[in-house]
Amino acid sequence: MGSLNVRAKGLVGSMLPRSWATRVAGNVSWLCFVAFYCILCNVPYWICAHEFGFSPLGWFCVMYALVGLLALFLPRAATLVLLLFLTGADMICGACMTYYVPVRECLQNMRVAIESSAAHPLRSLLVLSSFLLIAATAFLMPNKELPKKQRQLAAACLVAFGLVTLCGDVASTHQASGHPRSLFEEAPHSDGLSFSSKIPAPRLARLPVIRLTRLWSWNASLSAYEEKGRTARSPVPSATAVAMKASGIFSGENHGELPDIVVTMVESWGVAQDSSLQKAMVEPYLEPELLAKYQVFQGSVPFYGATVAGEARELCGNEIGYYLIRAPASDLNSCLPDRLAPLGYHRIAVHGMSGLMFDRLIWYRTLGFQELWFQEELKKQGLPNCASAFLGTCDADVAAWIGRRLEEDTSRPKLIHWMTLNSHLPVPVPSYLPNPAPCTADIGLQPHSALCSWYQLVENVHRSVAQLASGPLGRPTIFVVVGDHAPPFADPSLRERFSQSDVPYIVLVPRSEIAPSKLVLAHNAPNPTSQPDRRTP
Repeated sequence: MGSLNVRAKGLVGSMLPRSWATRVAGNVSWLCFVAFYCILCNVPYWICAHEFGFSPLGWFCVMYALVGLLALFLPRAATLVLLLFLTGADMICGACMTYYVPVRECLQNMRVAIESSAAHPLRSLLVLSSFLLIAATAFLMPNKELPKKQRQLAAACLVAFGLVTLCGDVASTHQASGHPRSLFEEAPHSDGLSFSSKIPAPRLARLPVIRLTRLWSWNASLSAYEEKGRTARSPVPSATAVAMKASGIFSGENHGELPDIVVTMVESWGVAQDSSLQKAMVEPYLEPELLAKYQVFQGSVPFYGATVAGEARELCGNEIGYYLIRAPASDLNSCLPDRLAPLGYHRIAVHGMSGLMFDRLIWYRTLGFQELWFQEELKKQGLPNCASAFLGTCDADVAAWIGRRLEEDTSRPKLIHWMTLNSHLPVPVPSYLPNPAPCTADIGLQPHSALCSWYQLVENVHRSVAQLASGPLGRPTIFVVVGDHAPPFADPSLRERFSQSDVPYIVLVPRSEIAPSKLVLAHNAPNPTSQPDRRTP
């Protein structure tokens, strides 16, 4: 009897591990289900945020947990459609909030952006692979097949995860800002186009559908601005207006040879809060040879929205804004190309990316430019490509090409509008430049950082323009160098190092071209080595 008891105890003991293993195995399915919708579904966005520099809109998308909750009751096909839609919305929201791009413009240019990502095939392949892996896993993940009790446990965990994440987000933003802030509170913005100019501190929860709904509603503000741009012609401050006023071209005070005009819009050049960094970027214009030849004007002008809005500001000088993309030629007769046409100016537009992006191939022509040069045409001229955020022509080589055009063709004055490309974020770290400007502690930069690469790429444009201005030119030439918008760094601490309302400019006017009545203005212009004025009318 005693031996029987011993054998019985041994049998029970041998069965305990198996029972525990069976119990764990029975819970693996629903635990994996919860982990997938709470954690793993965020992987594609995390990869995009890392590889493409998206702003930190939140670590976890709680709406994936909601899709998981619905997946416990819906067919697989419906769950897959919801998940793919939400993943796409998540990525689009990140792109719009990071790069100041309205939803409508983002959707319209998505195909071109994807094609231009050929500069980073491994990066694009990684994002696509993660997207397909999530889709395949969702299709294979058990949902309604789970036992009722396990579905109840999974549902409870998903709801708990969502509540904890949302409450944690409220607590963290309260601690960061010092006051309570609702998850559904709209971020402050000065107008319908600058919705992303201030990205808050890193959040815990992402709500892409709610954010996109707001952004889409803000597109109504964009439409209102377009309508305002169509009907109103109130002037806005621009660097080009400063150059035209100083030269006296339109006031009739210029009685000599009409100068060439080069308007260079520098991608993501913002006003640095650190004056030493701001001065370092414009040092190429302080060479004695250049200062002897040009009067240098320095200041800043307000910006809103993305790059196209910046181009509208400088080329039209009024509130036309994004309406520029869709405006007929009859609505653009007050813009710079059309105003210069009666004076015999030959108008040229240059951009190192595809002309399909933001329909520049169309509206550059409508705006009055006679020659259009994009990446495809510049490549045929032998200009190399640089692999920055987008595949496109190297900025320094475009500057040299412009110099050759100015030197060789002197038969008539020219207006050249050049939209740079290589400093578009996210920038490569380290930068690919052969002789980059040094990143030193005295200007607040650390080598091999995103801010260092951005500085080197922007400074490379300034150095190229300064060399161009100092070189042989067929005519006296006015140079306007101005930023389009502040650099949209993903790191909030880096964004805070730049003004979120103004962008800087440098204007070079040949001393022989300064209108007599503007000599006082020229002598009293802001010193190039000083902190830029906040606004210049």
